[in-house]
Parts: sequence; structure tokens; C-alpha cells
Amino acid sequence: MRSEKRRIRLIALESGCLAIPLVRALRNFGYRVAVFDSRQASKFLAIRRNKTDKNDARGLAELARLGRDTVSEVRVKSAECQRLRSMLVSRQKLVQLRTAAEGSMRSLFRLNGGQLRRCKNAACLRRNVDAELKRIRRLTKVDLTPEVTPLLALSEALRVYVEGLDRKLLQMAQEHPVCSRFLEITGIGPLCALSFFSAVEDPTRFKRNADIGPYLGMVPVVRQSGQSTTKRRISKMGDAMTRSYLSTAALLHLRFGNSIISTWGTSLMERTAKRQAQVAVARKLAVAMMAMWKSGSSYDPFYANPARNIEGLTPLTPCGAAGWDTASEPEAVLQTSEVVLAQPVDSLL
Repeated sequence: MRSEKRRIRLIALESGCLAIPLVRALRNFGYRVAVFDSRQASKFLAIRRNKTDKNDARGLAELARLGRDTVSEVRVKSAECQRLRSMLVSRQKLVQLRTAAEGSMRSLFRLNGGQLRRCKNAACLRRNVDAELKRIRRLTKVDLTPEVTPLLALSEALRVYVEGLDRKLLQMAQEHPVCSRFLEITGIGPLCALSFFSAVEDPTRFKRNADIGPYLGMVPVVRQSGQSTTKRRISKMGDAMTRSYLSTAALLHLRFGNSIISTWGTSLMERTAKRQAQVAVARKLAVAMMAMWKSGSSYDPFYANPARNIEGLTPLTPCGAAGWDTASEPEAVLQTSEVVLAQPVDSLL
């Protein structure tokens, strides 16, 4: 057994749900395992004319010999981080299912001349639906109870479960040493903080804080050929859920925040489209969260304000792990954060 381990220098696998327990088991036995992104690895394996299991295995072995910079390597999360991620994904799916159920009820009411008002909890939803059913029955002599009852029961159950899950996630974020500091930023809620933490897991994987932008797919894709260079839309190569939460947080930060980032974002909105400014602010917030995470410091909304330096207050340092990499001015920070990559640093399962 020991001689066999010495012969095997590296085991290469494609990413997938079945690869997660297999990778953990192999690593527990002492093997080195590299997991490659399945979408990128499939293009490498497509070079061979015949697709067989033997050819795929040989191709993965050759990919491992070429080095991990050829195809993005997937990071297998720890069991605790994977559990947190599963909770966030389950909540997102349940909210989508609840939205679909309530949308179906609204459509039924609208087709019969009614309207379902927005509700904040399950009890309010029950009262509004019962009142609307009675009104439609009285005015149009149509009874929608058989169609609406199962949708109402499903929506109520989902609302109760999601509300309890939200309370649990809020407590987890407030008690977590890293996520609790993320909550100090205007617009960053418990879902955004926990999603960002579970997506990154280990901030030391990134040499520069600005690398979090390409990792989450929030930088434009560059297409260059000869003297022609064009920048297209953002790559969207990273985690979509974390990117959506950061985008929502950026919108709230622009509206209610009082910081150098919100000031810069407001001025950017005057020169470019609102959507582009929102993505740029989301990228800046991600960089700020990485800087706070690495340095262990609290959020300073005026970290680059010269007036605060004159008053003797100490902002986040502009270099190293405690600050914004190489720049302290807003425009310079934007330039360093716009690291354009066609793919993120690595992927996540």
C-alpha cells in the first residue's frame, strides 16, 4: 500500500457532485487530488477523436502533468462551509418556489378581476387571500377556492420555513467573527455576508484583494486581436448567488450609504450607466470585505479621506493585506480592481 502511494504523485478528477465525497476520502487516505473544472476540462478532452473512459482518464492525467494553470482547479469546500452553502442554496430555491406559487395565485385573481396585495408574512397572506376569494365570489359568482387552496397551503408552509431559516442565518452571521464585521457595511446583510464567506472560505488564496473581482465574474471580458481591443460585458464566471447579493448590496449602499465608496459610485452614475456603476460598486465592496477579512479590522467608510488623516485618525493602510493593495485614491483603486481575466482564479463546487 505504501509503495503504491509513492508511485501515485497526483490524482486528477473532473468536478461534479459525486467527486466531492470521493476527493475527501482520497485525501483522508493521504493521496494528493486535483479537481478540474468540468466545462473547461471537457474542451481539453475533446481534442481526442474518440470519447471513451480510457481516453478521458488519459486526458485528465495529461492535464495534471501540464500543470494546474492550464485549466482552472476547483476548490473542494470543508464540510462545515459546504453545509452553510447548502443552506443558502436551499433557501434561494425555496424562495423561488414560493414566488412562483404566489405568482400563480395573483394570476388567477387578476383573470377574474381581483388583485392580491403584497404580504410580509404567512398570516397576512392568509387574510388577504380569504378576503379576495370572498370578494370575487360575491361579484363574479366564481369560486376559486379549489384552485387557490393548494397554492396557498404551499406558500404558507414555505413562508414559515424561510422565516425560520432567515432567523437562523441572521444569528449565525451575527455570531460569526468574520461575517459580523461584514454587517457593519451599509447594504451588507446576513445573506450577503454568509454567501461571500462561503464562496471565498480562505482569503489567503488570493494574492491581491482586487483578484476577488475576476473570481466572482464582476470584470469585463477582453477580446484582443492585433491592434483591436474590445471590452465586453462582465464574465459572470464566478458564483451567481454571491454576485447577485453583492449587486443588491451595492444598490442599497448607493442609496443609503455614507462612505467614500458611495460618493464615488454616485459620481460614476453621472458618467456611465446605472447598471455599470452598480457592478463597479459591488466589486469595490467585495474588495473592501477581503481587506477587512485579511487584516481583521473593522469597516472604515472614510479609509481614504485626507481630512481624517489630518485629524489624526488612522484609516486602513493602502497596501498589503490590511488595505486596498496598491492605491489609496478612489480612481486608482478602481484601476487596480479592474483586473481583467477571461476566467476566475479558480472555481468552487
